[in-house]
Amino acid sequence: MMAAKQFNYLTSEQREHFLEHGWVKIPNAVREEHLRRFTEDVWVRLGFDPNDMSSWVKEKIHMPMHREVPTNEFMPKAWGAICELLGGEDRIDPTLFESCGDSLIVNLGSEEWVDREIDPKELGNWHIDGDWFTHFLDSGEQGLTVIVLFNDIKPRAGGTYIAPDGIKNVVQWLYKHPEGADSFSQDPDGSRSVCSVQSCKEFVELTGEAGDVILLHPFMPHSASKNHRRIPRFITNPPVTLKEPLNLNRADPSEYSLVELKILKSLGVDSLPDWKITTERKRFTPRTRAGKDAMIVEEVERMKAHALKTGGTVESMHIDGPIPYHVVVR
Repeated sequence: MMAAKQFNYLTSEQREHFLEHGWVKIPNAVREEHLRRFTEDVWVRLGFDPNDMSSWVKEKIHMPMHREVPTNEFMPKAWGAICELLGGEDRIDPTLFESCGDSLIVNLGSEEWVDREIDPKELGNWHIDGDWFTHFLDSGEQGLTVIVLFNDIKPRAGGTYIAPDGIKNVVQWLYKHPEGADSFSQDPDGSRSVCSVQSCKEFVELTGEAGDVILLHPFMPHSASKNHRRIPRFITNPPVTLKEPLNLNRADPSEYSLVELKILKSLGVDSLPDWKITTERKRFTPRTRAGKDAMIVEEVERMKAHALKTGGTVESMHIDGPIPYHVVVR
């Protein structure tokens, strides 16, 4: 089931890899100027000393955004690949998440994990992304899961773990639950979550170089890992949203996107003519928003203090306070 389309960014090998494993890496995809600009003040924003691990009082931090650049300018090659995976740029909603920014996800590790090993199944936070909408098999809000590497990530240094054979678990769960779900609770070991990682046998640690972009199927189970080496790890996770839900029953099979084809392949079918959602689609403010607003205030104050001390300037969209967050319901 391959889409008969013209591809200018994804090679045939990358397309086959995505259909088989649900992910693909786009090397050297982000412009160097953006990598440098978005990380140059990260330690000021964190309030930590990069040379003193004792000051790293938090292991993992999801930082808010202060600066942004349109996605097609930030990572042109990756944007081209994103469009090809989703069936064309015309299917992507240009009004939501159209930019990439410095909302860095930081993993600094801790002394607890330096000399310890952990089985990927026991990481405990296996999930799929999307905390702002009701998930259905055909949801288009989370068109892909995108991981942008802002520094080199070596093995055992906090790279995201994925479970490619877990995609079928998510697909089958959502197929059997047309009522959808607003969130996916899970046991600490992930045994009975929608991801069902305890049944998975394939686990991949995502490593790479600064500027690499890794594109995951939206139903790819993934988890933060332990940064055993305590090499500071910086990534971002910008969403991409479709104008319409996925179409799993297209009249012309050549019009299926690779994301849609992966779902159908996981179910062992060519189309789903009779499958329909049974509740309404909803979007809502993420539960983490309040915490992000508090972090914005703290970071801006640190940036202002640093600017006064050094004679520099503060570059932030939140200079006058957190910008209200709104999810547009369509």
